[in-house]
Amino acid sequence: SDPGVHAAPLLMRPTSQELAAYQEDGVVLLKGVLSPEELGLAARAVDSAVAQPGPFAEFIGTDTSWNSMFAEGAQQREWLMFQDQFASQRVPAMRQLVHSSRAGELIASLMGSRTASFFYDHTIVKKPSSADSACIPWHQDLPHWNLEGTQIGSIWIPLDPMSGEAGVTWVLGSHKWGLFRPRHFVDASPYRGTEYLPNMPDIDELIAGHEVTARSFAVEPGDVLAFNARTVHGSKGNTDSGVGRRVALRFGGDDAVLSLIHISEPTRLLSISYAVFCLKKKIK
Repeated sequence: SDPGVHAAPLLMRPTSQELAAYQEDGVVLLKGVLSPEELGLAARAVDSAVAQPGPFAEFIGTDTSWNSMFAEGAQQREWLMFQDQFASQRVPAMRQLVHSSRAGELIASLMGSRTASFFYDHTIVKKPSSADSACIPWHQDLPHWNLEGTQIGSIWIPLDPMSGEAGVTWVLGSHKWGLFRPRHFVDASPYRGTEYLPNMPDIDELIAGHEVTARSFAVEPGDVLAFNARTVHGSKGNTDSGVGRRVALRFGGDDAVLSLIHISEPTRLLSISYAVFCLKKKIK
């Protein structure tokens, strides 16, 4: 079957203000752009991904570190945050979400690209916890991937209502800074093989000193956040009363190419390389 993203007409196309926000801030909230059918499909996809975890699924508990992440019995530990990638390779609902939703057309429009090449899905689920539990450190997505280009971005789909405090915080305009060394979400330890990149500046200090502007968004099912893969973002623990499910679909545009430089730990290297090389499809 054809793996390309063949998009139906969008319920709501990005406005000129939304296009400008994506280009200037590196992130934009789009309210109510997904249909109930797409939301139901996304929920089935994420729930199935959790029920059928892949070989690199991460079950992150209070004391989990990168060294203990994949220890024997890891999938049975009490977890506060679950994350996994490439569910579209094993979960039919996730594959259908990628192929039939309007995510590809939407991110292509925002990136100013004629094409959108899907290369992987990323599921994150957070159980209720304290603000300092199951945090995701400040990071950019692109240094985790062996890709280069200015047109690389994600459609972030929340499946549950999330307050701004329990969601993601973004540093506006940080996609223009350059790249920083990636770190593991579980304990903020640096990725091997990325010593050539500078360390992330102290974002909390920059925010406190009003040197940068950070913004978080309260979201409802049906909303999406679109963001540039270079935009700095992070999140605290889930202080809402319910579980917070979300899935991000990753796309490259016209100028996205494989990189022989930005190669770090090998857990996702072959899958991403193959996906980007093979799935270059024009949006119809």
